[in-house]
Amino acid sequence: MFSKYEKDDLELITDQHIRIALDNTRVGFWELDLFTYEMRCTGTCKENVGLTTDSHLDYPTLLSLIHPDDLPQMNASVKNAIENEGQKYQSEYRIVYANSPIRWVKADGIALFENGKAVKMIGTTIDITDRKLIELQKDELISIVNHEVNTPLTSIRGYLQLLARLTAGSANEKVNQVIERTSRSAERLKNIINDYLSITQKTDGRLKHRNQVFRLDELIWEIADNVQTISFTHKIQVGAMPCVWIEGDRQGIGQVLSNLLTNAIKYSPNRNTVDVNLTIYGVMLKVAVRDYGIGIAQKDIKNLFKKSFRVDNGADSEGSGMGLYISEEIVHRHHGQIGVDSREGMGSIFHFSLPFVKLLHS
Repeated sequence: MFSKYEKDDLELITDQHIRIALDNTRVGFWELDLFTYEMRCTGTCKENVGLTTDSHLDYPTLLSLIHPDDLPQMNASVKNAIENEGQKYQSEYRIVYANSPIRWVKADGIALFENGKAVKMIGTTIDITDRKLIELQKDELISIVNHEVNTPLTSIRGYLQLLARLTAGSANEKVNQVIERTSRSAERLKNIINDYLSITQKTDGRLKHRNQVFRLDELIWEIADNVQTISFTHKIQVGAMPCVWIEGDRQGIGQVLSNLLTNAIKYSPNRNTVDVNLTIYGVMLKVAVRDYGIGIAQKDIKNLFKKSFRVDNGADSEGSGMGLYISEEIVHRHHGQIGVDSREGMGSIFHFSLPFVKLLHS
């Protein structure tokens, strides 16, 4: 049964509407008899693989046009749709035709069943060559940026190591401490850059996970101390914390803490205190970073953890807008949750919770 809205839509849509839509979207339609493997397709479907609309295109010819490296995935998807009723056929493959440039095609479909047996497949094709070319250009740009950023960073790390050797045994503890912290920060920056690039390069969009057992309270002190070293406007106050060990990505959790602390300082320009607390409740650990700054409008809270989103609240908003997005990804990889409690003019409390993967008390 159609809803009233859907019926009205169907009454409005004419053959001319459908023709216009098909011409604009360049969607090709096909069907494949699974007993005879006879294939029928529209003119646009033929054009999508580089043929003319009046050309003959049968199934063996289509298979011969698909790049050999892409055939296994395409055949596997067809097999899965045929053997499992309700499973969709989805594939992206390159078309190699004579001396023509390589085309990329996206194919989707379903198998139709009778008495539990697949008898026919029907589906669509779309030419996605332009999209794939843009992706390739993006990957090339990322590779260039990666080189241009990592090359000077590698030099910085090398000079810091040299400086550390030259000052080894120095009685000036402050100098040694600054060199050590700067070296750790440079190493952390290298990993952050690699993680950021991995999001854009990996098809699953997920960060690398470096698993180890570590003391979370020690990490909080370490990150708070590092951020305090470069902050001359705020005092970071760390509350009394339980002594706990957890299993997870120490680098990643440190990145989350660093991001939350630097954000707290950035968005509380007229205040001078940031509070950090670690508490245990139930089977979870909860870390909270509180500032007493400008706060966040309710309309913006739901978008805070979206990719490249930045709050327009009059504060200094330099940055990529990726910090909270990456932080959420890291916390979710630990099967945790991240959120914020905030009101405009009343400051914000960013918090994340992690389960006790492995927990010990001193």
